[in-house]
Amino acid sequence: MQKPLHLLFTLGALFLLRPATAQEIDSTERVGGGADTIIVRNIGSQKKLIVTQTPSQTNIDLISGSSPYSGRVPKRWKWYGGHWSGVGIYYNGLVRNLGSMKLPNGAEYLRQSPKSIGVNVNLVDLTIVSNRHFGLITGLGFEINNFRFDRDITLTQDENGYIVPDYRYDRPGVDFKKTKLTTMYLNLPLLAEFQFGRSKAGKRAPGFINFGVVGGLRLQGHTKVKYLDETGAKHTEKQHSSLNLRNFHYGVECNIGYRWVAVSARYYPQSIFVSDKGPNVQQVNIGLSFLL
Repeated sequence: MQKPLHLLFTLGALFLLRPATAQEIDSTERVGGGADTIIVRNIGSQKKLIVTQTPSQTNIDLISGSSPYSGRVPKRWKWYGGHWSGVGIYYNGLVRNLGSMKLPNGAEYLRQSPKSIGVNVNLVDLTIVSNRHFGLITGLGFEINNFRFDRDITLTQDENGYIVPDYRYDRPGVDFKKTKLTTMYLNLPLLAEFQFGRSKAGKRAPGFINFGVVGGLRLQGHTKVKYLDETGAKHTEKQHSSLNLRNFHYGVECNIGYRWVAVSARYYPQSIFVSDKGPNVQQVNIGLSFLL
């Protein structure tokens, strides 16, 4: 009894795979390549023959016009890279911690103005592992922070080497133009990314969310002051040393976006200054990223 059934099944498969006549075949499409291949043959106006080939097996499906999948190729997700490389612009602020967006007592002089704008220049991202919707990515980029002080002060060290405000510019007749602390870091992220939405062949899915950790090495840091003195003369002063800035930082990052734009946030839980050498203030960045 089994032999006739096997024979019947074999004949049916051969019928589906037989060379079709010119009237039957409207088009043949080959999707993908390598390990996974999908071959779609449009037979007439009401049927599709779909052959899915993998290294271990070949699946054959005949879809009729009444099927809910009629007119659509079964979607095989491919990973075409993550979303990190690009340019970002953000507000960078200083807080006591993420749960309290205020500054510590005695460090109110570090209050930032709305002009505290930083820039990310992420040169490249690299996929470590991936599986259709999910990938683990890393990369390399620069983070440039501009902490613009709301008051007419700069930073200096006291006799104990602790960072304190310098009020020598806050006097009658001095017209302050700019005062800020700038830091630059070389960053390396490790992010888990999930992609969603319909993707076109050879392109990434349009929607994504990635999150993880980021660490960086400080390349430079300095204060900058621009002002007009009592005579109207312009002055620009920079200080590159004795700022007690942390040489390494680490934090958490999250990006939520669609296609080439994302809302980005980053938080560093440790102080920007060396422990016990400056106010205990944490950095938070919130802005937009424009991706490659």
